[in-house]
Amino acid sequence: MEFFDFIGLIKRKRGTIATLVFLIVVITVGLSLLNPLKYSAHSRLLVVQNTAGTDPYTVSKSNEYLGNLFSEVVHSSSFYNFVLESQYDIDHNYFSGNYDKQIRAWQKTVQTRALNDTGIIEINVYHTDPNQAQQIALAINEVLISKNSNYQGSGQAIKVNIIDQPLVSSYPVKPNLIQNSVLALAGGLMFSLFFIYLFPEERYNVRLWTARRHKKLKPINHSIKIDYYPLPNEPGLAGSEKDAAREAEPEEYRPQGNIGNVLR
Repeated sequence: MEFFDFIGLIKRKRGTIATLVFLIVVITVGLSLLNPLKYSAHSRLLVVQNTAGTDPYTVSKSNEYLGNLFSEVVHSSSFYNFVLESQYDIDHNYFSGNYDKQIRAWQKTVQTRALNDTGIIEINVYHTDPNQAQQIALAINEVLISKNSNYQGSGQAIKVNIIDQPLVSSYPVKPNLIQNSVLALAGGLMFSLFFIYLFPEERYNVRLWTARRHKKLKPINHSIKIDYYPLPNEPGLAGSEKDAAREAEPEEYRPQGNIGNVLR
């Protein structure tokens, strides 16, 4: 199919394109809303080492190693137990079910990321209750600060400090409806263009509404009778014909009143 032919096809099928895009966006948003809305608590920590007499390259690689190590440790079952045993008010019922289900729920609740070789760790906690998200984030920070020696062999030579205290979002961030809608819009547009390319025939049109069509005027298949009444003073009429024309002329077409009144 030529490019200009495809442009013409898009113009003819714009109703189908709009319908498919609309359906995909609505389905995507609907599936997103099936998941519970969750708030986030974001905090950042810094891994600090005793670097006396150590070259910068070694420190950089060590920061990268420790950052990745602590990021992975947060998702472990032992770390989960430390968090539940902390002094913070954490609802244990949120992590219900057997221990395996609890760990899976914990791993979905917490997301961590190490920023390359900087030694900075970003921690995001997602929860349906913003207060619970903050409590869990505070507990994670405390465990990393006070119990990090359980996960590294350098002991007191490594410390974890808080850069940013947990900041709770003002509105739910999961699911991300704006991001999902934009992706659905782009994906729906690509799908609809591919659809009309494969099925350009009119019988494959997809519409949620019926286009308004103007009714066509039907041609008149019979003749119209026109009554002709000759005027009494029409040229070429004889005296008797004038009298007959005057008699045949409808009364509403006959002169009314006395012309003498007008002349006076």
